[in-house]
Amino acid sequence: MRRLALLLAGLALLVAPAHADVEIGGEAYRVVDMHLHPGGFGRFPASGRQFVIESLPPFVRPYAPALGNVIIDPWAEHIGIREQTEMAGIDRAVLFAVYAPESTGWFTNRELEAVLTDPRNVREDGTPWAWGFASISFHDGYLEEGVAERRLEALASYFEAHPDLFIGIKLAHAHQQVAFDDARYLGVYDVAAEQGVPVLLHTGFSPFPGTRKEPEFYDPLGLESVVEAYDGTRGMGRVDFVLSHVGQGDARAVEHAIGLAERHDNVWLEVSALGGPETLDERGERVEGDGPQLPDVMQAIRDRGLTGRTLFASDGPQFSGKVRSYLGEVIEAAEAAGWTPEELRGLLAENFERAYLAGDAS
Repeated sequence: MRRLALLLAGLALLVAPAHADVEIGGEAYRVVDMHLHPGGFGRFPASGRQFVIESLPPFVRPYAPALGNVIIDPWAEHIGIREQTEMAGIDRAVLFAVYAPESTGWFTNRELEAVLTDPRNVREDGTPWAWGFASISFHDGYLEEGVAERRLEALASYFEAHPDLFIGIKLAHAHQQVAFDDARYLGVYDVAAEQGVPVLLHTGFSPFPGTRKEPEFYDPLGLESVVEAYDGTRGMGRVDFVLSHVGQGDARAVEHAIGLAERHDNVWLEVSALGGPETLDERGERVEGDGPQLPDVMQAIRDRGLTGRTLFASDGPQFSGKVRSYLGEVIEAAEAAGWTPEELRGLLAENFERAYLAGDAS
């Protein structure tokens, strides 16, 4: 059932007329933004709200709660998520459920289901504008007897009910206060293997209040034993792992993310949130970076032959215009690193379609 739904979705992409694209070198390119957060500003804990407000220009800060709620509303007029993607020339989107009450708040699977099944989630050709990544709460008694089993069953139910809309799982270990190799939480990968969906994971150092700052919570090197266990050859099934942010902020985590993708064909790289400077160097010491990490990361991916397993995403919407501006930065960095037009097409849409819409294809 699920593979049939994904196959039909993939075929629809091939035959449906494009409704949005970007122009690069006089050619039109389709774009999928696979990392967008709906929700509400009030869902952030107080420390998170303060962090966001202080990052804004002073004249904007009094309006942050109202503007924040509108920008992360998928359907808000003018500056909502769909409007932001259309402004950027992005054809399709992926929206996330989130369970991180101590850092970035929450947006439940049920709430995401309501967005995805909303009559407005359709393009002129009848296909969805947005797909969804479900998540799971590791808080509030997850380790108590019977709780994990019930939550894992609930997680699986969304893929069974809507195989054409829920196409992946999203985890954020640093935000969810769980180490990558903590065996008590590995059942989520069994669900991914059974349902045939990839798992996207936050990687990299985050300055956001409420996140864990120790490497075992954000450095993907801690994932390697899990990646190996679910490579499809050891009786555990196959899971594709998408490393969001490529370990950003910590030079060690960036190298480990790229190295994992080199060593394992079930590891993909997702290049959102690389616009800031490096925070920790190769020795784990604090540094004052003076430029974005994105150019160096895009060059390393190209040099190490990983363009075919690299995916564009913005981690938006953040603020009005951010999705569009970050897309431009990624394209500029890829071109400067010598990515070919074919590699750019993969980065912007086609690699995503192979990872998420083509069943076992990778």
